[in-house]
Amino acid sequence: MTSPANVGSFVVPGTTVDVNDDDSLGRGVIQASNGPVATVVGTLSRADGVLFVDQKTDPIREIEIGDIVIGEVNRINAKTAEIRILHVEGKPVRTLPATHLFADIFVAKIVDKFMPSPGDAMRKRDLIRAKIEQLEPMLRAECRSHDDLGIIQAMCPACGNELVTSSDVADVNVICERCDYVGFRALSNGFGHGYQIPSDSTISTLNRDGERWSDASMAFISKDGERPYLSPLSDHRRGSVHPTPRDVEKFLGSVHQGSGRRGGGGGQRPRREMHDAKCTMCGIDTKLPFKPTPGVPARCSACKEKVDNGEATKEELAAEREVLNKARAKAKETEGMKLFIGGIPYSATEEQITELFSPHGELKDVHLAKDKETGKSKGFAFVTFKSYKQGEVAIEALKGTKMDGRKLTIQESKPKGGGRQNNRGRGRRDRR
Repeated sequence: MTSPANVGSFVVPGTTVDVNDDDSLGRGVIQASNGPVATVVGTLSRADGVLFVDQKTDPIREIEIGDIVIGEVNRINAKTAEIRILHVEGKPVRTLPATHLFADIFVAKIVDKFMPSPGDAMRKRDLIRAKIEQLEPMLRAECRSHDDLGIIQAMCPACGNELVTSSDVADVNVICERCDYVGFRALSNGFGHGYQIPSDSTISTLNRDGERWSDASMAFISKDGERPYLSPLSDHRRGSVHPTPRDVEKFLGSVHQGSGRRGGGGGQRPRREMHDAKCTMCGIDTKLPFKPTPGVPARCSACKEKVDNGEATKEELAAEREVLNKARAKAKETEGMKLFIGGIPYSATEEQITELFSPHGELKDVHLAKDKETGKSKGFAFVTFKSYKQGEVAIEALKGTKMDGRKLTIQESKPKGGGRQNNRGRGRRDRR
């Protein structure tokens, strides 16, 4: 039988230790069924009547709010960038728990400039210096509060060469000296210098904080920056002077027309059509990459950034809600009402349905759902009234109506939120 370890002995978890009658147990020693044992690796020690283990391994060091980390951009999403933490200044990374190996950076926390997507200011595999600002429920970091935070190294996504700074072109602050790639990065004063940042470095001024993008760049960003970034795509977003690679065309929706760089035009993503609109928050005329829908927010770039950053006031949001409610009410009447009709006998025809509903108002459309293969009725239909009010009157007037002995289900059709699916389900239950 192995004798208990004495003070000064090296112990590991499970080692029995020799305890004096007047000793109390301290850190790394517990009373087990077979006597006092060590629970950590270290040297058995005694001080002031306390027996403990002087631990010789680094304890787990958790990241704390305010820590400065060096990370690699691991994934780019629509509004956040995920970084893999490589180094924590003042703490060894090897002892970090698994839950503290990744952190998210929200798009509004990257640079003091309108930025629809993180992909407009960084790419996968860029190295970044960031500050931890949230621990739970997940790590969040930011890199806009100090000039020393931001990208410290970036590789050309086209050829892999290391990018260098440039101020020659508007809205561009990094270029590749090997190929013709140009781009924008949220630069740290330490860009190109590694972890040691010169005290007189002013590289971060190339970010042009607070400046608006040029009209040419804004047209490009408003369509490319706002699309949700899939991680494979962000690697291949070459900029306006490079063709779209064949392997990502199916994601971008463009047609490859050949290879080549500047002037080649091969594989360039077609520009999205811009639509005239009036900002629902500030009321100014603007252009949007989608057709505005009455009652749905349609904001100019400045208002969109304000809402995304949480800077919109309660009064501004309340005023916008009033504008949206008025637009929604006006659109209701002009767009009419679409009704779902369930429980229809399989022998019923569209003519019979039209005959039932037409006395209650002008109909825009009557559609009896049929099986594509057999052509037989599915037992439900959709009737659209030209007037919303006429649709409401029809619902009330035809409540409890039967067709060939079967009670009809008549209600407003609301496809969003699963309304159509629910309607179909009710129709099937009525036929049982």
